[in-house]
Amino acid sequence: MANPIRCRVPEILARKGQTQIWLAGETGLPKQRLSDYCTMRRMMSIQTAKLIADVLKVSVESLYEWEGEQQE
Repeated sequence: MANPIRCRVPEILARKGQTQIWLAGETGLPKQRLSDYCTMRRMMSIQTAKLIADVLKVSVESLYEWEGEQQE
């Protein structure tokens, strides 16, 4: 099973012209927790990943770079 090796939320936010503060407001999650997810200090639950993915309009899988995944 592949393991996540990097959180892609910061780059997704940058592409959309948004910030972690904006995402915190949209999801109701504390900004510090989002920061912890983005720096891999903490892993998202599947429910949190789904919430964030829905707000960002991306797939849950795209929130992370996965071990063995080919770089584009």
